[in-house]
Amino acid sequence: MSPAETHTPGACTPRAGLYECDCAAGHLWLIDLAGHAFPSFPPGCSAGLWRAKDPGTTAPAGPESDSKL
Repeated sequence: MSPAETHTPGACTPRAGLYECDCAAGHLWLIDLAGHAFPSFPPGCSAGLWRAKDPGTTAPAGPESDSKL
C-alpha cells in the first residue's frame, strides 16, 4: 500500500494495519482484519480520510484459517 492511499469512513479495509486520520490530532485506528469497515471519526475530529500510519507494518489479509481438526 502506498502512503498516499486513503480511505473514507465506511469503506472496506484493504488490509490489516495501523491507520491515522488526516486531522491535526492524528487519531489512530488499528485494523486487525481486512474487510471490515473503516470507523467514523471521533467526535470533534475534522478529518476526512484514513491513511496508513506505517505502510511497512500493513499486510494483506491471508485466507481465514480452515484448519481441519
